[in-house]
Amino acid sequence: MKCIYVDTNVFLRFLTKDIPIQADLAEKYLRRAQRGELCMSILQVTIVEILFHLERFYDSPRSEAAEKLVLLIEPEWIHIDDKKIVMEALYEYKRNTIDFVDILTWAMAKAQNVEILSFDKDFDKLTPKLRIKP
Repeated sequence: MKCIYVDTNVFLRFLTKDIPIQADLAEKYLRRAQRGELCMSILQVTIVEILFHLERFYDSPRSEAAEKLVLLIEPEWIHIDDKKIVMEALYEYKRNTIDFVDILTWAMAKAQNVEILSFDKDFDKLTPKLRIKP
């Protein structure tokens, strides 16, 4: 089976439908992955970029942007490394005002039972507390 990484712009077209022709093409690829015709992967950095664009350029509230991503990456036919951790980070992101990258770092550290060396006090808002002050 052919495997592909999907770029941010493909998901943005699908989610926003702002360029209908591209949105239709994006949907066709998603349906092919859903039918098992191809393996579709998303990098974690792509998730970060999608959130940024949805919030900054499409004025999506963070909870709405996060929910769109949850629905997008939740299916088993979408591959993302450490998917459960990314999903946890997205759920946490909906409930907080902390940057997604910080929440993802926290979720990864929690899963690996390690601490985070940071000056950023936002990490102290998350439970369990994993920040080490330099």
